[in-house]
Amino acid sequence: MKTSILTVLLSVLLLSCNQSNNNYDASVSSDEMVESQDLAGIPNENTHTDNDKIYSDRLLIKNGSIRFKTNDFQTSKKALFSLIEHYKGIVQNENTDRYDNSINLYLDCKIPSKHFDAFVDTLEDVFGRPESKNIRVEDITKSYRDTEARILTKKELENRYRELLKQAKTVSEILEIEAKLNEVRYEIEQYEQMLKNYDNQLAYSTLSISLYQESRRELEFFKKVGDGIYEGWNNFLSFLIGIVHLWPFVILILVVIYLLKIRRKR
Repeated sequence: MKTSILTVLLSVLLLSCNQSNNNYDASVSSDEMVESQDLAGIPNENTHTDNDKIYSDRLLIKNGSIRFKTNDFQTSKKALFSLIEHYKGIVQNENTDRYDNSINLYLDCKIPSKHFDAFVDTLEDVFGRPESKNIRVEDITKSYRDTEARILTKKELENRYRELLKQAKTVSEILEIEAKLNEVRYEIEQYEQMLKNYDNQLAYSTLSISLYQESRRELEFFKKVGDGIYEGWNNFLSFLIGIVHLWPFVILILVVIYLLKIRRKR
């Protein structure tokens, strides 16, 4: 009986491997069919429609980072949190640092993927042109579909092991089949966890946001320098204007000096 059980186990394993290969071949064949259709001589309108549909079916993970400078840190911080709340986002990490010449806010937030592009556009509308911006897009369509196929194959294998378990007669046969069953079940859980992680990443996009303002002390220093230059220039202009106002007296003094020189010569 043990030999027959082992024979059946080997048959199940071979069958599962064949099914897995068939699933993969079917996936590859499907991709090749799509590519051949794209290359076929289809009218332009239909081509755009098909391409749009194919692109819309892609599973894309979007993440990024963006950095802004502000002149009013507290007001900008409140506006930022209001925007995150408006777009149904979640703040994961928040950190504020104060240095001698600046105050900085760093935060990571998760935004529903369907609102991600609109959220980034709104940030630029509110805070102006970012000092730096980096948006990353990852296509996980193939990995996701492959993981789904593996789960289906493993579940079929699990069902066969359960049927074999019902037919087992001895304790050793039961233990052997249960060990295989636990192994398959563990693999299924691993793949299902991968899908769950993919789903979470697809549902929410992560954006790292930096917001900073130069310190008031530094701003006041440069303001004083600017005010000093402006005031000095105004004083210089006032001096020139004063000289212009005194020109009659200057001419009179020059005439007197000239007359005195003539008198001395005589």
